[in-house]
Amino acid sequence: MAELELASLSDEELAASSSENDEACSALISRYLPSVRRLARMYTKSAADFDDLVSEGILGLFSAVKTFSAGKGASFSTYAGTCMNNRMLSALKKSARIRNREEALGDISAPEGSSPEKIVLDREVLSEIFSEISENLSELERSVIGLYLSGASYSDITKSLGITRKAADNALSRVRRKLRKKFR
Repeated sequence: MAELELASLSDEELAASSSENDEACSALISRYLPSVRRLARMYTKSAADFDDLVSEGILGLFSAVKTFSAGKGASFSTYAGTCMNNRMLSALKKSARIRNREEALGDISAPEGSSPEKIVLDREVLSEIFSEISENLSELERSVIGLYLSGASYSDITKSLGITRKAADNALSRVRRKLRKKFR
């Protein structure tokens, strides 16, 4: 399709044709990039956070483009805004959890000048924790959590493992439940 033709299409029309036409997908993402930036600015405190949130927002927008269904009643604009917002909020929550864990680990990490024995013992404890986790998770759960922690999206996880989105979500829920139970 010509660029002029794409510009004249509605968001919903572009979303519908994006599965067969990469140019339509690109046009729609370009159209919503200012919205992604505006939303990211609302949540950020630093330039590094802004760039990360813009990336997350674009991933949310891409997900919206790929999963939008006009028959469900919402406009593409509303759906995309929700997907972008949810993705950014999830990233902020994950970042906060990581910072909290790092602070907690900072309290128990080996201070400067620690003895080599202490470092080895700490590593053994961490190794024991990881083996405990792997023993309590099924093969599917280990695969899903491994991909998830490496940054894979739900669609990447489902494609890689040949499972449904619901199966991936259920596996992650089981992992969370088992880890909470084990480490509380």
